[in-house]
Amino acid sequence: MSVPVVASEVLPTEPLSSITTQGIALGTPWHPTRPLWVFGYGSIIYRVDFPVEAKVFGFIQRRKRAFLQKSHDHRGTEENPGRVCTLIPHDEWNRMFPEEPADAREVCWGVAYKVKQGMEQEVKRHLDYREKDGYTVDFVDVYAEVGGRPLVEQVMVYVGVSTNPSFAGTSSLEDTAKVIARAEGPSGTNREYLFRLCDSLRQHRPDALDPYLARLEALVKSYIADI
Repeated sequence: MSVPVVASEVLPTEPLSSITTQGIALGTPWHPTRPLWVFGYGSIIYRVDFPVEAKVFGFIQRRKRAFLQKSHDHRGTEENPGRVCTLIPHDEWNRMFPEEPADAREVCWGVAYKVKQGMEQEVKRHLDYREKDGYTVDFVDVYAEVGGRPLVEQVMVYVGVSTNPSFAGTSSLEDTAKVIARAEGPSGTNREYLFRLCDSLRQHRPDALDPYLARLEALVKSYIADI
């Protein structure tokens, strides 16, 4: 099944020039002469606060989306950090959770956004600040079909690697769900982050919601009912 490129103009909620770049994320440099595509697999799927001119819904391979990144600045606080998404390579996940190995056939669905031409450097600075709590930059290929050619190559993605100071380690799904059920930060409740992500994936296609997210969503809802 092919996924069409959909034109879309999304304006930021505040001028990008007003965002400070102190403490920006570090990672593989992006060359400013190239078009800038950004892959969203967490809040960037539904909260696009930068101008784009195209987007595609697709997946990346051999990475597992997991709520193993602490959030001190968006969905939690320094005293009570929340949990947000990062991407774990399958081989690293299997070392961390040998009792629940990653399914090699499982992919991570998300949205790749092409930043509006001429705005690339400003958007990069803005996203570096937005993702400053432990995230670094990597590049991935985005696909529409298993075994097919990439829809877009060398798409920038923000990842909280396992050596960053905000990584939550081998937190169980149950412990992660308990944190999400209660945490809240300047950007809102942690549960809202999870629920909006799950709803957004379902709206694109029902099978885009992977088993990990489905289980986590159900656990958080059960804990909320007991609060």
